[in-house]
Amino acid sequence: MGENKLSAHGSLHNILARKKRSPVVNGIFYPDNPEVITSIFASWDLDKSDFVSGGKAIIAPHGAWDLTGSITAKAFSAIQGKEKEAGKKSRRTGVVKTQDSISRVLLLGTHHHSREEGIFLSESASFETPLGEILVDQSMNQELASCSTMIEVNDIPHLSEHSLEVMLPFVKYCLPKTKIIPILMSGNRAVLISCLAKALRITLEKSMNESLIIISSSVSQAEDPALALSMADEFVSLLGKADKKSFLKGLASGVISACAGALIGALLESGLLGGSYFSSLCPLVKSSGENRNTVYNGAFASTEKTSSKKAASLDDTRKPV
Repeated sequence: MGENKLSAHGSLHNILARKKRSPVVNGIFYPDNPEVITSIFASWDLDKSDFVSGGKAIIAPHGAWDLTGSITAKAFSAIQGKEKEAGKKSRRTGVVKTQDSISRVLLLGTHHHSREEGIFLSESASFETPLGEILVDQSMNQELASCSTMIEVNDIPHLSEHSLEVMLPFVKYCLPKTKIIPILMSGNRAVLISCLAKALRITLEKSMNESLIIISSSVSQAEDPALALSMADEFVSLLGKADKKSFLKGLASGVISACAGALIGALLESGLLGGSYFSSLCPLVKSSGENRNTVYNGAFASTEKTSSKKAASLDDTRKPV
C-alpha cells in the first residue's frame, strides 16, 4: 500500500512537471505567427533602446496589440537597454556577473473576471507562447506560496486571463532564457496589498538586482473623460514620486483607478524599489474601454535617482502619440 502511495505521488509530480498553460487570446489580442510577431517588434524598434532603467520594474498595458502594443514595447525597450549595458560590462571585464542581468521575471496582473479575492500563483511548469515556451520558476513559486495562506497555487484563474498572456511574447523575445513567476490578484483591500508586499520583500530583497517585476496595468479608467484624465494626472504624479502613502490613500479613495493599482501599491509598499522612482517612457494614450469608459495607458520604468533620464512631466504625458 505504501508503494502504491509513493507511485501515485510520483505520477502526480510528473504530471505537474509537464503541465503547460496554453495561450487563449493568440490570434485575437496579438498574432500567433512567430514571424509576424518578430516583424512587428522590429517595427516598434524593440531592439534599439539606449535607455537603462533601474532594472527593477516596468509597468505596461495589456490591451490588444493594435491598441497598446507599441506602448508595451516602450516599457520592454527599457529592459533591452539594461541587458545591453550588462553585455557591455561583461565584454569590458571579461566576467559575466549574475547580478548584472535579469534571471527571473515576476509578472503581476489583475484577474479581471473573478469575484473571489485572492493572490493566485500558477501550478503550470511552463507558459506557451508563439515564440516558444517560458519556464516557471517553481522554487520561487513555492517561496511566495509559503509566505501566507492568502497566496494560493491555483491555475484556474490563469487559464482564461489575458492580462499576463499578452506580455509573454515580449518576455520571450527580450529575455529568452529567463524564468517567470506569474501572479494574479483579485481585489484591492489593504490586507491583500500588504500580504503581497510582504511576500515580495521576503522572497526578493536579496536577489532584486537580478530580478525584474512587470506589472500589467492601465493608468486610469472612468466613464467621464475629464475624470479619467484627472485620475491619469494623479497616477503619473504619484508614480513619478514613488509616493507610497499617497498612492495607497488614492487607491483606497478611488482617485487611483488603474486596473492593477493594488499591485502597484504592493510593489511600492514592499520597499524593493529603494530610492528609485518611475519614469514615464511615452505620452499617455487615450482609448475606449469596456462600458464606454475612457481609458488611459502608458509605459513606465523604475529609474535610479542618479539616472540622467528624468521623469516625464504631466504636460509630456498628455502629448498625443
